[in-house]
Amino acid sequence: MITTEQYFRKPHSSGQAAAALDLLNRVNALVDEAVEQGAFEREIDPDTGSEIGGSAGGDGDGGFRTPGTRTGAPRSSHRAALAVDAYDPKDRLDTWLDTFEGPNGTNTKLESHGLYREHPSATPRWCHLSTQAPASGKRTYYP
Repeated sequence: MITTEQYFRKPHSSGQAAAALDLLNRVNALVDEAVEQGAFEREIDPDTGSEIGGSAGGDGDGGFRTPGTRTGAPRSSHRAALAVDAYDPKDRLDTWLDTFEGPNGTNTKLESHGLYREHPSATPRWCHLSTQAPASGKRTYYP
């Protein structure tokens, strides 16, 4: 389970805390479902010490990112506490989610949890999940 304590390694606002709580509730419910179906096993990223993917001790973690971080795009949903990179070293979560993929970037499983993800080809060893819709509106999209 990803906790808000693990997600926030940097100062944040109360609005960001509320957004992250909503995000993590959705992500944890999705992951719980994948685990219950035997499609995924929770693993701890040795670099972050949690189920969040990222690099050790730097700006490259997959949780919250402050505005001044060098990691990611300037308008990244990580900066608004709307995205997390779930550690997925064997790409099993992404593979499971692929089974719910429909035409034109639809995904019934992501939709049922109110989430969006970056395409697995752009996220090796992690699954980028967000509550923020991309401009395309697709549940699975290329960053």
